Parts: sequence; structure tokens; C-alpha cells
Amino acid sequence: MMLKKAQILNFTKLYRFGQPFKTAAVVCPVDGSAFEPVNTIDGMAMAFREGGIALTISLSPSDRVFGLGETIGALNKRGKKYRLYTTDDPVHTPGKENLYGSHPFVLAGSALTNPFGFFIDYPSEICLDIGFTNHNVMEVAIPSMNFDIYFFSATGRTLTFMEIVKEFLLLTGAPYCPPKWGFGYQQSRWSYPDAKSVAETASRFRKEGIPCDAIYMDIDYMDNFKVFTIDEVKFPDFQTFAGMLKKDGFRLIPIIDPGVKIEDGYGVYEEGRRRGLFCEAKDGSFFKAAVWPGLTHLPDFLNPETRRWWGGLCTRFLDMGIEGFWLDMNEPSIFYTPAAIHEVFNLVDEMKGNPDIPKRRLQDMLNKLSNNRAYFREFYHRTPSGGRVSNEEVHNLYGTLMTEAVADGFITNMPGRRYFLLTRSSYVGLHRYAAIWTGDNMSWWEHMLAHIRMLMSLNMAGVFYTGADIGGFGSDVSPELMIRWMQLGVFSPLFRNHSAFGTRRREPWAFDGQAFDIMRDTIKLRYALIPYAYSEFMRSVRELSPFIRPLMFDFDCRFDVEDQFMYGSSIMAAPVLLPNATGRYVLLPTVSWLYCRALRHDKWAVSVIPQGVHYIDCPLCMTPFFIKENSIVTLSEPVNYVGEREIEVLRAVAFVTETASFTYYDDDGLTDGYKKGVYSTLQINIVSSGGQYAITIMAEGPRTTKIKRIDFEIYGRNAGLCRCSRQLPNQ
Repeated sequence: MMLKKAQILNFTKLYRFGQPFKTAAVVCPVDGSAFEPVNTIDGMAMAFREGGIALTISLSPSDRVFGLGETIGALNKRGKKYRLYTTDDPVHTPGKENLYGSHPFVLAGSALTNPFGFFIDYPSEICLDIGFTNHNVMEVAIPSMNFDIYFFSATGRTLTFMEIVKEFLLLTGAPYCPPKWGFGYQQSRWSYPDAKSVAETASRFRKEGIPCDAIYMDIDYMDNFKVFTIDEVKFPDFQTFAGMLKKDGFRLIPIIDPGVKIEDGYGVYEEGRRRGLFCEAKDGSFFKAAVWPGLTHLPDFLNPETRRWWGGLCTRFLDMGIEGFWLDMNEPSIFYTPAAIHEVFNLVDEMKGNPDIPKRRLQDMLNKLSNNRAYFREFYHRTPSGGRVSNEEVHNLYGTLMTEAVADGFITNMPGRRYFLLTRSSYVGLHRYAAIWTGDNMSWWEHMLAHIRMLMSLNMAGVFYTGADIGGFGSDVSPELMIRWMQLGVFSPLFRNHSAFGTRRREPWAFDGQAFDIMRDTIKLRYALIPYAYSEFMRSVRELSPFIRPLMFDFDCRFDVEDQFMYGSSIMAAPVLLPNATGRYVLLPTVSWLYCRALRHDKWAVSVIPQGVHYIDCPLCMTPFFIKENSIVTLSEPVNYVGEREIEVLRAVAFVTETASFTYYDDDGLTDGYKKGVYSTLQINIVSSGGQYAITIMAEGPRTTKIKRIDFEIYGRNAGLCRCSRQLPNQ
């Protein structure tokens, strides 16, 4: 085995085993001449095992372990096993070891030890036993001798978790920024099956005065589930239809799956077959797998030509005004293969002639039919150098390469414009050009907590714009759970209501009058907070600091607070997560906090609460959150959709005992001009002295701000309120 080391960036050591597969996860260039041969890895013991390597790390009793992006379980990963191997698993129970994504980035340590981190760049299965077998040991098993490990540690000073995340993002690239309308509310269901149902849904939002920016189109919009087709009976004159909805502020977001139906005369299939762009079976024929359309071929996204072809296929939709897609089934998901279903049929025939065969044999076979691990060993990709590699060896890259293909299609056909792109499967590096949602969750209270934990873990992995299906995708949701999840959604970057076919409807008007009113007011609160959220999100991207983060990233406090999180620098979210609860306990770290219970966007009950552990009251009709001492939050009047009209008046809610500042940020929300500095900022400062407040506002940037007035609500130490306004001079 060949092992070598290079020092890169600020405090990163790269350890290279053998000849790693180039995943494109890392954007930081590595000078090959900087490597030196070594025999060990700092802080890790190595052992060879079954064609691979096991790495062992000792943990102190106080150490916590964070990271791993999209996984089920606690924010602190200690005490569980994890398997990073992308899979379509719709039942996210606590014992599940893997989901749709692979994010092998880990942070570990505590206030008593120097925190460290590592990223293993390897595109197939990685197994982690984090204190499950031995509480004081983390073992990482990699079934290969060819991979990179980036180890983040410093000598002579103590790192913070925030510094390690920033170093990781310097290594892997800055996060994706969706168009500004992506911060609006989004409605989805499997399925709105035709133009009539989509139009009725859009019309109802406007009629009821509920803001909404996007409606999703699930697989039923296609002609017989064939990708890149439109059922012209269900959706006649699609371009005109999409244009009408866009005029009313709705973006249509169609789903795209990777499986291409095997059907003579179907253009996508014919071209892909003719050009040899599909994955191959061992014998060189095109691999067959069943998904929604029946038997399909899987595009070989490892092939750059396939990615260019796939991105080009998106053009049909872009020409009709589509600005966003959601990508599904791209782990890839496989229902069965012809050989596997043939075995089922053989067993059924055998059971017909022999009734003594236990039915459990058939049940076990059916349970193993979908996404059987063996399938991924049975098909192959063509490498850019002309060789072949099995999907098993690069499995975790499939969804990311598909997403990259679509992103490149947007960039080629919509140059200079931002696009909306959401995917289910992911690997490190995808965060540069797309967002993810966390897949098929359930209408369970436990999955609200899972939503919060994944928000924080995925932000650590660079996926700043992310979220879970509000209300849960599967099973039936109660009005109370839907309301509480909507209140969490206010502080989730992706605010999408999505549900499965056959479940209770999730649209706000599908519930009784009281629940409907609460949901409408909750969505309006989300829109009112967009000036704050967008400003803080874009600052987080510039500074490479997580937008959603655990309290211990900002405060010297307990590490085990997993149901509260910072939403930018000024707001702490603490949703109610239990049924029939009218309040909850919260930990308020370090400073005093302004507790806000929002009945509506413009009607809040507020109180000042000192640091410590407190029980807070919060009835179902109110959205709870906290504003940090000496902080400012900017709001505006809600609109029907982002960009409906220019924001000219800001409402600034501040809790000031000494000095507070906030940078309000604005750009056009639609182009990549922000990358070139084309945006405006308002630097807002408030100084408290003797019961009086001195306010200064400074406008900067080449883009002229549209804000004409800021109305201030300033709360002091005892929740005393000062109201005032400031006009901004014409610019």
C-alpha cells in the first residue's frame, strides 16, 4: 500500500491511499509535488481488513461527534452505526443506517479537547461505528485501498467547529444560492395530475390570500412516466399554461427521474441507445431495471457525453419557461430487474404445485426485491479513459452526476441566471450547484425532530438551502402536527409542503377553519421574514458559515441541545415538537433573549427572558422564536409571491441593551450578479444610552436600494418599547 501526505489550505492534511477515484468533490487544487511518503495518519490507528482499511479513533468521555449530513439519529452521532451508501428507503425509522445521501464529513471533540474533523473522499460504502461497539472508539471501515482522507486539526491553538466547517467549504466549494423566490412557500403533492388541478390549486392560493411561489409536478405529468415528455391530453399547450401561471407568480417545477423507458419510437430511448449512453450489464448489453415506466435503461452519468446529452434534454422545458426541476429516484432506485422478478415468478409457480412451501419464502423474496444491493454490482459505467467500473465502486456519485448534468443544462441555456434545482440523492460537492430535500419522511412528530437535526447536519456539510417535506410525505397528518410543522417551516430554508398519493391532503384549505387561518398566518410570517432570512443566507454563503447551526457553534453552552437552532445570527428557533403541548423547555445561552410569539406577522407577544433553562408557554396559534440580545431582525409586509412588488418599507425589530447592528442585503434575486458584487446593503446600527437610542443607517453597493423608510420597534432590557421611523435619502 502506498500512503502519502500533503499539507494544504490553513490546517488541513491530505492523506492519499493508492490511486483514488476522482469524484470532483474537492475544488481546492493539490500540488502533487507537495506529497511526502508516510506510514501513519495523525490521530488514527490503521488496520488492513478484507481488501480495505479500518481506521480507529479514540474518543474521550466528553467528546461529541457531529456531521455526516443526511442521516437518521441524533445530532451527536455517538452511540450508533452509520453506513454511507445511497439508497431509496421510504421508512425512516430510528435504526436505519443510511438514507439517500453520502456526506462523509465528521467533526469531533468538545470544549475540553481540541476539536478536529475529517472528510473521506470515497464514492462507495463507508461504515462508521461511532461508539456503538465501544463507547470510547470510533471505527471507520472503507472497503478499498484507494481513497483520500482530509484531516482538519491544528497545533498550538484550539480550533472551533465553525472554523473546521469553513475549512471544509474552502476545500469543497461555496454553497448553491437559489433564486430569491426559492425562499417562498412551495406546494407539492403526488400528484396534481393535470393542468386543471394545478390551475385550481394556484387559483385557490390567490383567492384565499395565501402566499405561494411554486407548484410541483410529480410523475403524472409525463406521457406514461417517460422522462422529458409531457402528456398532452393532461397538459395541452404546456408553454402557454406555464406562462399564465408565471404571470400570477407561480413557478412550475417538474420532476425528472433517471430511468429511460425501453420503448421503440420514444426519442430519448432511441437516441441514448444509438449513442451508447446507457449503463451496461456485464456482457456489454444495456442494463435493464424496472422503475415507474416499467423496464428502463439507466443513463451512464459517469460519461461526460451522457451528462451533456441529459443537460441538453432539459432545453425543451427551459424553452417553455421552466426555471426549476426536482430530481428523484437517482440513488439510483431500482424496483426490480428481469432476472429478480423471474425468480419470484418461478417461486410462485413452485408454490402452485407444492402448497407446503412456507409463504415466508415468498415474502422474504418480495421484501428483498426493491433496491437489492446485488443490482448495483450488476451494471457498469464507462470511465472517461475508456475503461469500465461497476456501479458498486462509484455508487454514491450517481445522483450527484445526474444533478450536475441538469445544472450544466441550466448554465448553458440560461447563462447568468439563477436556477432552482432540488435533488434527492447526493454526495459531497453537490452543494455547489443544487439543494437537497430529505426524502420520504412520515407524518410523525419524531420526524419534526429529525428535520431539525438534518437541517443542522446538512448545513455543516455545505448544504445550506435544504429542508424536509412539511407535514410529512407519508401517512396521514393531524391538523395539530401540520400546524406545528408549518411553524418549523418558517425557519427551514426550503419551505415545501409535499405529500404522497393516497394520504390526507396537505393544502392549507384541506383543514378546518381554525387550522386554515393559523396556517395562512404562519406562511405570511415566513414571507414577512424573508428580508432577514435572505440577508443572513447570502452573508452565510459569503462567509462560508452555516446558515442553520446548533447553539454550540455560537455560544459556550451545552452540546446536547438538539431541538433548537440558530437561523442566521439573530434568531433562535425553538419549535414545539410534542402533541397536545402548549409550551416547551428551552435553553437560552449566554445572553438575554426577546421571546416572540407571533400570532400573525404583525401581531406578536414579546417578553425578555434571561439566560438559563426556562419553560415557555406557546399556544398552537402562535409561532415561537427568540431574538438574541443586541440583535436586529428586518421584516416587510407579506406579498403573494416573491418579487410581486418592490420592498420600499422595512420593519426592524430589535432587542438592544448596548449596541446592535444588522446588514440588510438585497440583489435582483434572479441572476448571478451577486457574484460580481452587484447588490446593495444597508448597515443598520443602534446604540442604547440612558434609555435613548441612536440609529445610523449607511447604504453601500453599486445597486441602488429600493428601501425608502425603516420603521423601528426597539425593545430594551425590561421589554420597554420604543417606536420610531427613519426616512432614507434618495440615492
